[in-house]
Amino acid sequence: MRSSLTVCFTALALVLLTLSTPAAEPQAGWMSDYAEAMSRAEKQGKMLLVVFTGQDAACPARAMQDRLQADPALGKRLAEDYVCLSLPADAQIHVGGQPVKVLDHPAFTELDKSPGMAVLDFTAPKAAHYGLVVSTISGVDAKDFSTEKLAILLDLPPGSPDARAELLATRLEQAKVGPPLQWLSDYAQATSQAKREGRMLLILFAAEGDAARCDSLEEDVLADTAVRKKLAQFTRLRVPLDATIRMDGKEVRLIDQSGFEEMLGRQGIAIIDYTDPKADFFGTVVSTFPILYGRPYSTDKVLTMLDLPSGTLTQRTLIFAVRIHPERPASTNGQLLNDLAREAASHSDLQARIGRQGHHQWNTRFQRIRSLLPGYSTPSEVCAESWPGEGLLVAAIDCVRCWRLSSGHWSKVRSRHLYFGYDMRRGRNGIWYATGIFGE
Repeated sequence: MRSSLTVCFTALALVLLTLSTPAAEPQAGWMSDYAEAMSRAEKQGKMLLVVFTGQDAACPARAMQDRLQADPALGKRLAEDYVCLSLPADAQIHVGGQPVKVLDHPAFTELDKSPGMAVLDFTAPKAAHYGLVVSTISGVDAKDFSTEKLAILLDLPPGSPDARAELLATRLEQAKVGPPLQWLSDYAQATSQAKREGRMLLILFAAEGDAARCDSLEEDVLADTAVRKKLAQFTRLRVPLDATIRMDGKEVRLIDQSGFEEMLGRQGIAIIDYTDPKADFFGTVVSTFPILYGRPYSTDKVLTMLDLPSGTLTQRTLIFAVRIHPERPASTNGQLLNDLAREAASHSDLQARIGRQGHHQWNTRFQRIRSLLPGYSTPSEVCAESWPGEGLLVAAIDCVRCWRLSSGHWSKVRSRHLYFGYDMRRGRNGIWYATGIFGE
């Protein structure tokens, strides 16, 4: 669809324009005389909608006009704000005494001299786009213009061709995924609903006074079509960063409560799992994604966080860090085995207790882990540690970076395995210790 035109017919030119080839009389409400239709649109301050139809009964433009005439809602919209004109594609006018096909006039260049539809704006005489063709639908596009799409086009506000084309594209894209997703604003209500429906509860913390970063996340990422489809599977709660809940008779900040520590008091996304009442992590925070360094998450990263396997906060965070690495390592593409996840948690606990990274007691653990694996799978392991004092998310990303610096470890992390398990723990020294165990 194209719309940038700079030539229009002015009121003065109407004196010189007359139809030399009368059109077949259209249905009621539609005019067939170009000069008369333009004059009426100008006098009434309305849009002028022109449909150029071909001789072929299967002409897409003719079918589009039929949809406009058949739908009562569209008919009402047209009657209120439009003057409607139907012309054959070979209709002619006289300019300076010479016959010229209407479609050959520069005003309709975007239709490429073929059947289609054009909208001229006569609503505001002082506007720069007054009298211009502000929207066009070519014959090729007309094939896909359903009644719903036509309704969107007719509801566009007056404006320049470029502005209307951009707005139309935006509204058509939004229509693909339906109306905007609804967000709850009450924590107790959202928690109750998530439990009742057996869903994840996704919480968007947004600072009201410093909303630029979250505004970007909401408008540019959470509005993405693929992200919206994923979000529809969650119970969604949006609260200000300083939102409070009542506990023990006191008002306390939600983000300061146990489980949200790794949000670091920042804007971002947290997820609580209410999907399986039998799971150890049921009702606990299983994801925290604070906005770090003032940079909102990309669409790819949000899609990754919305597609993480079930697990604890530390498990899911380390898996997220692996999956967002630029080289796309494949170690989390197999099956997450709970037994391996428990072994990874246990060994991370050990490293955190003694404050030392390493494959401690691997010979003994190797035999035990092997007995847990289906079939004849053989276990392998990677370990890493973060810098002291880092938050969970930064530490997880740092541990993956460390694995990338070791060819032996990276050969395991980047490879696809039948089974995998990841986890990490923080020691009293402020260092996080990460473990990945695979079955191959």
